[in-house]
Amino acid sequence: AIAGTHGKSTTTALLAYILRRAGLDPTFVVGAGVRQLGGGSGVGDGPDIIVEACEFDRSFLNLAPKYAAILNIEEDHLDCFDGIGAINEAFRSFASLVPADGVVIANGEDRNVAAALESIGAPIETFGFGEGMTWQARDVTHECGRYRFRLTRDGAPFIDVRLDGLYGRHQVLNATVAAALAHRANVAPDAIADALRTFEGADRRMKHKGDVGGILILDDYGHHPTEIQVTLRAVKERFPDRRLWVVFQPHQHSRTRFLLNDFARSFGSADRLLIPDIYFVRDSEQMRDAVCSEDLVKRVHANGGDATYLPRLEEISQYIVENARSGDVVLTMGAGDVWKISDELVRRLA
Repeated sequence: AIAGTHGKSTTTALLAYILRRAGLDPTFVVGAGVRQLGGGSGVGDGPDIIVEACEFDRSFLNLAPKYAAILNIEEDHLDCFDGIGAINEAFRSFASLVPADGVVIANGEDRNVAAALESIGAPIETFGFGEGMTWQARDVTHECGRYRFRLTRDGAPFIDVRLDGLYGRHQVLNATVAAALAHRANVAPDAIADALRTFEGADRRMKHKGDVGGILILDDYGHHPTEIQVTLRAVKERFPDRRLWVVFQPHQHSRTRFLLNDFARSFGSADRLLIPDIYFVRDSEQMRDAVCSEDLVKRVHANGGDATYLPRLEEISQYIVENARSGDVVLTMGAGDVWKISDELVRRLA
């Protein structure tokens, strides 16, 4: 079971892909579509079950994992958690589900993960970039956003990794966790490395929607400040000399209100930022009245950034059609229906 605030879907999909490519035919449940797996879920004939474990409403406490991973922990889903302490406690309860003969693969460079794992009974294997990790990503390099690194286990070389189908430094850690769990499933190191090289990602994770009129259209599910920052950084690494348009649709009024300052500081890599109305879901009308997209735009301006508020998705599509030029990259972001803009742009710019 793969848990964490960010990276769950990609890591779960990657692990399922590694096992399937190795001929193990696992059952899997991923919170996103995965073309290379034929969808977001599948029932296999093998003994392994791979699931994305979401902390929302503490739903991951319904699982009984032998092996678990905690990628990272940050404040999110504050409509059902009263702050980071409650979130850490939920992750502690999740990790405590792992039996003594299992393993928790944990981010060794995340202080919230460290707090959550105090006094659990299962063995812990850490991962990260720094020295002293059970699984360490070393000698990390990239060319146009495609990363390569050497993965070691307990200081000894394990595999050399190329991520030809994934972009961004954050994917190094996702790949590290998938490799560590695949090792627990007795997949050969060479088979793990081959699968990591050929994996193309999950749906709505820096999804290539089209390249029309010299304008590249991408779409991403990211809806948390940290996700925005690492995704924009990855796009800029991949396309360093191209103007980047970002269309960010905030998801939930409660999340926008609680993380407003963090959101406002997250778009430094964007050359143009367009923000529609907040996608309304799971919130009360009272919360709906407490914050709006214009508040976020004002906060971006207060931080020295530039942003434009256009309430409706149709307005944004039209604005981009009229103002984008060949060589630009347009990235739509959010957990709502902002993907409709990317589809519309592919159609209208063709």
